[in-house]
Amino acid sequence: MKIAHVATSISLNQVVLGRMIRQRAAGHDITALCPDDEWAEGIRAAGFRVIDVPWLRHDVLATPRAAIRTWSVCRRERFDIVHTTNALPGLLGRPAARLAGGAAVVHTCRAWPLNQPRTFVQKLGMWLGEPVAGLASDAILFQNPDDMSSWSALPGVPRSRATLVGNGVDVEAFDRRVDRGARERIRAEFAIPSDAFVIAVIARFEPHKGHDHLLHGLRSLGERPGPPVVTLLAGTGDDEEQVRAMVDRLGLADSVRFTGYRDDVPDLLVASDVSVLTSLYEGIPRALMESMTLGLPIVATDVPGTRTLIVDERTGFLVPVGDVQLLADRLQLLRTDPDRAAALGRAGRERIERYFDERQVTERVLEVYEHVRARRPGPLPTWSIGGTEEIGDTVKIGGAEELGGVEEGAGDAG
Repeated sequence: MKIAHVATSISLNQVVLGRMIRQRAAGHDITALCPDDEWAEGIRAAGFRVIDVPWLRHDVLATPRAAIRTWSVCRRERFDIVHTTNALPGLLGRPAARLAGGAAVVHTCRAWPLNQPRTFVQKLGMWLGEPVAGLASDAILFQNPDDMSSWSALPGVPRSRATLVGNGVDVEAFDRRVDRGARERIRAEFAIPSDAFVIAVIARFEPHKGHDHLLHGLRSLGERPGPPVVTLLAGTGDDEEQVRAMVDRLGLADSVRFTGYRDDVPDLLVASDVSVLTSLYEGIPRALMESMTLGLPIVATDVPGTRTLIVDERTGFLVPVGDVQLLADRLQLLRTDPDRAAALGRAGRERIERYFDERQVTERVLEVYEHVRARRPGPLPTWSIGGTEEIGDTVKIGGAEELGGVEEGAGDAG
């Protein structure tokens, strides 16, 4: 099949690239339709053709041009599948691809926008635009059941075209990238004491990543007895200066390290004792999947996406958004009980291997492609993801009752 992936370049580079590589390995011809910028260089370096289409995250005025460009490219290239990702490429790119004719149109909803903080105008645009974009779609793919349920509640959307495919990490490839000797090297690089409890936070500096809640939780944690705490903030983003200022204001400068952009994230995780994510919303966060693959316990906010991945008190801890004291409590528990932390990490690794392997997700997506390309009648393929059971109109992912690997007593809240 001739497949076009349409999204912002950063999303294709950081989220979709691994799946594009697997699709190419399965014999398909893959092209990226995205801004031709520094993030596109990584896509091109992986051997993919990049066609410049200005889907820009912070330039709404470029969006009409991007839609017209998408229509023009799709009309010329005659793709079999056009697969959009992100809100704006999905909202306008799907109708553009449909009007170009020929291709089956698929959209991935990574994190449903109406489950996110949005302005009234933005939400109105989704309410009015999504039914139209949905009708221009042959399939809408969701990563977690919360987002799929919220989308399905919109009036006028084509519910029969939605299916849940989940998200995953390439366990074998990720394991090959890991330098098991990196713990000492990374700790030396960032001047981390040998007895420190190291917290990894792999997240762009953006408002929805909740760094403000994280930092207040770290201040509370620092007031408690135990080994020294060092936090690695890995990433870049528009809010980095604000986060740096808050670190200074809260007196955390000695215990927080800003790593900048890193292409050795597995090594940062090997050097860490816990992975934390305090997002306000997610699809299914890759940073946490990769952390669990390495056997790290997780502390994360209880929001769509993370609650799909984390089984509270079995593979990590979920805390309500903004509850900085409970965040500190959970981190303190892991800081002072390494056996408990190790047990949670083992169960997390098992959960990834069983339910969130990228090979399974790629196979599901390709099966959807085959279904819509052939214009088969009837509903889209569906899957039992993560030991799921259908409960009414919703899907429960990752049945906690099937998880093993946590030692007796590890489920206590402490």
